[in-house]
Amino acid sequence: MSSYLEAAAAMGTGSLHPGGFMHTLRVLQRFSLSKEDIILDVGCGTGRTACYIAKSSGAYVFALDNSEEMLRKAKYRAEREGVQIQFVQGDASDMPFLNNVADLILMESVLIFLPAVAVINECFRVLKKGGILVSTELFADEAIPLRAKEQIQFTCGLSSIPSFKEWLKMFLSAGFTRDDARRNHLPGPLENLVNVLYPDPYQVVSRSVSTSREINDIVRKYHWLIQKYRKFLGYGTFIMKKV
Repeated sequence: MSSYLEAAAAMGTGSLHPGGFMHTLRVLQRFSLSKEDIILDVGCGTGRTACYIAKSSGAYVFALDNSEEMLRKAKYRAEREGVQIQFVQGDASDMPFLNNVADLILMESVLIFLPAVAVINECFRVLKKGGILVSTELFADEAIPLRAKEQIQFTCGLSSIPSFKEWLKMFLSAGFTRDDARRNHLPGPLENLVNVLYPDPYQVVSRSVSTSREINDIVRKYHWLIQKYRKFLGYGTFIMKKV
């Protein structure tokens, strides 16, 4: 796990992905989920999205992550919210699920940290025919300065930052068809205030945050870099279907 992901786990943030929880809610409004649906949240983190889905729809939710700390905080959240979720510690590129079982798979800023092609292929395998994959991922414009790209990759422990077209090609090459795929601008400081309307009541910050200068430095540098180079960055909302 990269230093950035370790810092994110320690902070316990429920919606660190681009667009925040507000974007999650907008995306989920597109779907009419029911108790009969099987939902898989890949890279669930502290479980905010998984818990919301379980609470709002009653769907059967699996939440997978490879971090013990993230899953510990996610289980705490589920207990506090009184929802039933099947938490699984595992590798997103080799998921412990049968073929053709999930109606909907969600990933929020997950692929960029992983071997994306392998994970996308796993999602295709696990989804039912007609199932939907929803992925929210950071992308970089081709015009981004090389130095800027290298700084972001180094800070976040990324091997690359694909362009919007490169992300889309990965999904299509795995066999998915495009239901919807759109570019979103990264919000500025004032726009980010909108997410204040959606506070996370169950965020658990590890004790190490108050004493670790490294954790705080990584988080501050990440936000500084994203704002500094915001005009070269964006996030894609990819809604892909297995036909």
